[in-house]
Amino acid sequence: MHLEAIKSDSRSLFEKLSRFEGFYLAGGTALALQIGHRISIDFDLFSSKPLLTDLLATAEKVFSQSIAPSVNNESELTFIVAGTKVTFLYYPFPILLELVQTEFLPLLSVPEIAATKAYTVGRRASLKDYVDLYFIMNEGHSDLKQIIDLAIQKYSSAFDAKLFLEQLVYLKDVATEPIEFIKSAVISQDIELYFQTKIRESGLI
Repeated sequence: MHLEAIKSDSRSLFEKLSRFEGFYLAGGTALALQIGHRISIDFDLFSSKPLLTDLLATAEKVFSQSIAPSVNNESELTFIVAGTKVTFLYYPFPILLELVQTEFLPLLSVPEIAATKAYTVGRRASLKDYVDLYFIMNEGHSDLKQIIDLAIQKYSSAFDAKLFLEQLVYLKDVATEPIEFIKSAVISQDIELYFQTKIRESGLI
């Protein structure tokens, strides 16, 4: 596990997350911990069940401080603690592949993270989503066919494969954001060209 993907002041926070039962880590941080491509500073914890009403109280006990959440309902609890955004999310979509077990908490597998990124790209993607998909594919952790197949299995009709492929090669509307790379940095233009090539080679369009 690439703990260097988490800044030192967030590592103790990460260790405390193991005290929340029934959750697994997903998103960019779960990916960065597995492939070590960039620094990630947010924690996204998913559960297949609606959030318990006492989750906020549990979080205050675990982190030993009063917490003022920005979102707090049965589907999402989001707050900042020690300068780090933590989100607990009710995520009703099925887990398709075995979770990656760690000494702290389970991680969503890299191919399935790619499927969640594909779903996001068709909706409200950030530059980090494109960067993550680039490293996943360029390093051979998954390919377009597997990503689309898993996304269809996971999201059914809520996932539009055609829209995903179209958005994958259109980064002009994606806002730039600072990304702290651990591996060699990549720019938007190179990412766009890479995806164009992979889509052309795949014959999916």
